[in-house]
Amino acid sequence: MRQFLWPIQRQLFSTARSAHVRANKLPPRPKINEDEITEVFLKGGSGPGGQKINKTNSKVQLKHLPTGIVVECQATRSREQNRKKAREILAMKVQHLHDPENSRTSILEQRRMNQARTKQKKTKKKHSTLAEENAQRKLQQEQEELEFLASLVKQKE
Repeated sequence: MRQFLWPIQRQLFSTARSAHVRANKLPPRPKINEDEITEVFLKGGSGPGGQKINKTNSKVQLKHLPTGIVVECQATRSREQNRKKAREILAMKVQHLHDPENSRTSILEQRRMNQARTKQKKTKKKHSTLAEENAQRKLQQEQEELEFLASLVKQKE
């Protein structure tokens, strides 16, 4: 007698899905020690927020002390969101500096380039097949016209 398995239980035994996930897996997001960072809040700048942006210190400037990398972020009106975003950007830059080939940013860039390349290949293939089909249609149309003219010539004789 077969035991009933819920759909989730069936997925646990599948190896196809896990292989697919591993191929697309990115390296983990880098982390930075808070001791290596100096943080400054700045006023002003450009972006959303209007007059409020000139009154509040929502712009964040982080400096990584060992490398000297400076990151400024004012993507949102919220100071906390800007702090989080600036830390992510700084961590990515530090990781890229230490290990450029295996950094998250370089892997994402490689994926974007591969996607663009495959897209170009698809469009090139599509246009070449369309051109071949058009050439075949023209050739067939010319042959039909020649056959029609030949039949007209035979009728006159």
